[in-house]
Amino acid sequence: MSKVVMVTGGTSGIGYQTAAKFLREGHQVVIAGIDQPEKIDQAMAQLKKLGSVVFMQCDVANRQDCERVIQATVQQFGRLDILANVAGIVGRRESFTEISLDDIQKVLNVNLMGTINMGYYAAKVMVPQHSGVIVNVGSIDGFLANPENVAYHASKGGVKMLTAAEARELSPYGLRVVSVAPGWVHTDMLGDMATQFGATLHMKGRIIEPQEIANAIYLVTLDEASAINGTTVFADDGYTMFKGLSATSKLSE
Repeated sequence: MSKVVMVTGGTSGIGYQTAAKFLREGHQVVIAGIDQPEKIDQAMAQLKKLGSVVFMQCDVANRQDCERVIQATVQQFGRLDILANVAGIVGRRESFTEISLDDIQKVLNVNLMGTINMGYYAAKVMVPQHSGVIVNVGSIDGFLANPENVAYHASKGGVKMLTAAEARELSPYGLRVVSVAPGWVHTDMLGDMATQFGATLHMKGRIIEPQEIANAIYLVTLDEASAINGTTVFADDGYTMFKGLSATSKLSE
C-alpha cells in the first residue's frame, strides 16, 4: 500500500537518496527543506521521474515552518505515515575554545531542535491515526568522540536519547521511533582527506554511499521491522565495532 512519506533535507545527499528510495518503492513523498533554488529544481526534476513528489520550503530549526509543512501535507494527502528526519549540518570544524557559541547553537538548532520540531508536529498527526514511523538520522558521533566539533557530537548524542524518549511515549499509540546512525558517508560534508582516512575505518575499505543509508532508513520503516523501536540501528559498516582496526588488515595470515 502506498504511504505518505516526509523527508527533511531531501534535495541532496542522504535525504535525496532517501526520497528516491521511497519513490521507487511506490510511495508518495513530500520533501521539506531549504536549499539553493537551482539545486531544488535539479533534485525535483530527477525525483519526479520516479514518482509522486512535492517540495515544501521548510527550515527545520523554525517551529512555525515545521508545523506549516506537516499541516499542508495532511491537507493534501489526508495523512502522514512516515517521517524521515534527515536534515542536518556539521558546522565549523574548530576546536572547542575557538568555535563561537553562535556556531554551536546553530548546529544544535538544526540537528537536535529540528528533529524535535518535526517529530513533535508529526506525532500530533500520527497519534490519532494510531500508526506511523519516525526515523531520526543520528550518527556514530552520538556514541564515539570523533574529529568533529563539540556541537555535532552533542546534537547527535541528543538525537539518540530523543529517539528513545519519543518511542517510550508514542509506542502505546501504535507509533515507532527509530534512529539510524551512519558511519562516514560520501557527501559534500567530507573532504578528500577525510574520505581517504575514513575508508580505512570501514570494513569494506571505503566510506559509505548515501544510498546505503537511504536503504537502511527504508528498511526500518517496513512492517517487518515492527520489533525495532526506540533504538539505534548502526549503518556504519562495522566502524563502531572495529574502530582502530584497519579494514585492509588481516587478523591472521
